[in-house]
Amino acid sequence: SPDGGTLASGSWDGTLLLWDVSDPRAPAQLGKPLTGHTSWVNSVAFSPDGRTLASGGGDGTILLWDVSDLRAPIPLGEPLTGHTDGVTSVAFSPDGGTLASGSGDGTLLLWDVSDPRAPVRLGEPLTGHTSAVYSVAFSPNGGTLASGSYDGTILLWEVSGLPAPAQLGEPLRGHSGGVSSVAFSPDGGTLASGSWDGTILLWDVSDSRAPVRLGEPLTGHTDAVSSVAFSPGGQTLAAGSDDNTIILWDVSDPRAPAQLGEPLTGHTGPVTSVAISPD
Repeated sequence: SPDGGTLASGSWDGTLLLWDVSDPRAPAQLGKPLTGHTSWVNSVAFSPDGRTLASGGGDGTILLWDVSDLRAPIPLGEPLTGHTDGVTSVAFSPDGGTLASGSGDGTLLLWDVSDPRAPVRLGEPLTGHTSAVYSVAFSPNGGTLASGSYDGTILLWEVSGLPAPAQLGEPLRGHSGGVSSVAFSPDGGTLASGSWDGTILLWDVSDSRAPVRLGEPLTGHTDAVSSVAFSPGGQTLAAGSDDNTIILWDVSDPRAPAQLGEPLTGHTGPVTSVAISPD
């Protein structure tokens, strides 16, 4: 959550759980599992004000939850439908008024959630990828949306002129495998992408119409990179991998990133998601 006190988790068992992590040494589950999806939950995201939670499911739907009372969350309205395959990623815009969703159907959808009790789909699906979209992320100013796909490309979209978004330039290419995760740095100048090719690429997107790849791929993982996340200060990048480890990178100079220490170990299976607390 934006205040760092709550963690939301989605599972292949089809449920979401909320956790009180205000004391991270003694986390506690809040209430009962949230049910409503008829298939796995692949992505969860808090709204910027922390009052709404969005979840994307393998059933092709998105559910919105009122979590203003964390011990008694309430489902908001009917499931959001429009995708023809599972929803793989959901993200709120920085102002909380728009929700983006990516899907196995290769498209993105945008939703007006300024009133989360009455969400409205904005326009037609965004097309351009030739395979499943696995990750969507808004830039910090909310004007650009990035999408990463199994087709190995990243697309940037101009979304400040809603409801008529437009693709910005050509697809970003450089990975030799599908793109599993994209994340903007807090200042919006850098985009990180993780891939099934086991590498991370950094991109200068200070001019979103003319992005430039920064240096060589970041290597260190021995299997697919499934998730990347910047620290709030933008100095550190975390990456989780199917090799069961997490690697931290110093990206204070994105043109000369450096691995920080040894990989973090402890998991006995693939690391599918990483997140850094707000502090």
